[in-house]
Amino acid sequence: MTEEVNWEEDLENDAAIANLVHHLNIHKQHIGKSDRNSEARPSNERVDFVALPCDHRMPTDYVVACFKYYLKQKETEFSCPRFDEVQKKSCGRKLCYRDLCQLIPLTDKQREFLEENLAALVARRLFDIKACPGCQSHVERRDRSNLCVNCTICTANLKRTYFFCWNCCRQWKGPTNNSVRCENTGCGQRVRTSDPLIPCNPEFKMKMLKKQGDDIYQVKDKAHERKRLALLINNVEFKNLDDRTGADKDELSMEVLLKGLGYTVITLRDLSAQGMLAAMRDFAQREEHTESDSCFVVLMSHGDANGICGVFDSFDNEEEEDIFPTDYIFNSLNTPNCAGLRDKPKIILIQACRGDKEGSVDVPDAAPRRSRSKEHRETDFCCFRSCTPDTVSYRNKKKGSDFIQDIVEIFNQHAHQDDIEELFRKVIKKFKTTHPDQMPCKERATLSKKFFLFPGL
Repeated sequence: MTEEVNWEEDLENDAAIANLVHHLNIHKQHIGKSDRNSEARPSNERVDFVALPCDHRMPTDYVVACFKYYLKQKETEFSCPRFDEVQKKSCGRKLCYRDLCQLIPLTDKQREFLEENLAALVARRLFDIKACPGCQSHVERRDRSNLCVNCTICTANLKRTYFFCWNCCRQWKGPTNNSVRCENTGCGQRVRTSDPLIPCNPEFKMKMLKKQGDDIYQVKDKAHERKRLALLINNVEFKNLDDRTGADKDELSMEVLLKGLGYTVITLRDLSAQGMLAAMRDFAQREEHTESDSCFVVLMSHGDANGICGVFDSFDNEEEEDIFPTDYIFNSLNTPNCAGLRDKPKIILIQACRGDKEGSVDVPDAAPRRSRSKEHRETDFCCFRSCTPDTVSYRNKKKGSDFIQDIVEIFNQHAHQDDIEELFRKVIKKFKTTHPDQMPCKERATLSKKFFLFPGL
């Protein structure tokens, strides 16, 4: 912190957050009790399960990923996502960081990430804190009526007094004794950033619904109580395989797209096959699906012909691989297992290799080989995969994968007027002309109608 604020002393003197300090220091007890390799997996090489206070058992990597997701949503506690068969709703039992430390032997890297984000989150709640536009250090504003704030770090570095505007987060312009408003253009006005997603025209939606009627899936209006959900699993850091550098670009691009399309995105990172299965099963039971009209599931990882790689790839017993078969996605969301999405489009996007046939200089995502009327079990799906069987799927370390980035581009430009399968066709067409070494393909497409996203409506 800057502006002569000793944040750590203030933190320990504030009774409101003394409990957090205790939570963040709990790890010191665990370090003294065990000799652990900071990057090694706890105990044996198989996926560990933990029993939560609510008695639900879950893979430890899934629990940690969920906790990180809640932190991203600015929540300091994790809610158990398991479906309670008795209450017929998600469990929701709360779990704090102290509970997590007592249940799971976290690695130093996991601990550092969680503690830094918890501390920053609580600090923002209790103090008036922003990042200085000059050096990006966190500055606490002592006088909440004064928009002209001094950053002592920039002042020392530049050898002159540096002020920035608390309102527009730019270097202060104008007299410093005017604490109400700086003279930067647009200060005090809401700055609207351009949205790459072209919104749908209401007249076009009405025209399509009138013209095609029963041939289009019902889409709920944004204005009503619509609750769209999307699950995004992004495996980036692996125990035995190369990390998927550049995958964070795909994650961010896909999150922005899905949120623009009206979906609440549940993003989970670095899951084992068991963790992915638990995530799929819990996602399928979310109550929000009953108020939704569709869902998206996006999986990004290494892969091979057998499925999608978990972050552990293989165990000490090499006969058992950490592989998540794609069949599990369809089984989790099918007619008998996901009542909330029955007769609703379920769109699956998979960025992962399916073999080891290379064809480019970019980094391949490849892994080594090691009480109603009858309804079909599997309907209203459309799975779009980044490559054809037995081939690799390419990812650029700086830009991300061609597959995800092209999907985002095509959806942004054409989702306002094209249905989902036409959008996929446009992606395939672009690959044919610009990325000839890779070809996306649709699989297990059972959509009986056209699915329009009608962005913005």
